[in-house]
Amino acid sequence: MGVAPLSLWICLASLLLLPNSSFAHRHRPKGPIDCGIVTRDGYSAHLDICKYEPFKMYESYCENVPNTGEATLVIDLLSHPLWKMPIALTVFREGSTAIVAQAPPHIYREGIASLRVYFSTPGRYDLEIKGPELLDGAKRPVVLKFPMIVGFPSPKKFPSLGVGELAAIGILGFLLYRFWRKRQESPKGPRRF
Repeated sequence: MGVAPLSLWICLASLLLLPNSSFAHRHRPKGPIDCGIVTRDGYSAHLDICKYEPFKMYESYCENVPNTGEATLVIDLLSHPLWKMPIALTVFREGSTAIVAQAPPHIYREGIASLRVYFSTPGRYDLEIKGPELLDGAKRPVVLKFPMIVGFPSPKKFPSLGVGELAAIGILGFLLYRFWRKRQESPKGPRRF
């Protein structure tokens, strides 16, 4: 096997070694679909917490963010009526009325809202989505609330490898073994170019 095909195989195998966060969320306790979705009185929204992590670019979390610092909350307004009404976004520290960050009522015609937040201290926080027109059937105000835990990294005892990572390690090992065997079997004479 030549150097070019071997390097091609190594590149393809290394794609499988990329962390799962390169393709989707990380730290999803509930699974890929229901992670970060809140539904109340017929209104639904989805929350992604995007945080810049050095050497990893952006990481996306559902509700447990391991580090404090600046983050961007991205809210997908899943219910189409939410796209047509003014929506206010407010982040509170849990059990407090002190506002950490807020965005005044605004109509998000594309169905996507975002809010930059700086989490200075670890703790529990709540994102509330509400608006003057966000009412239930009895004309009572509806508040969509997303709980967040910030600054408490979850301990991992062993690194977890998925099926893709294990398959890539196996393929890479097999290719390296074949390359090594070919080098062992080749004559030791002068190289021809």
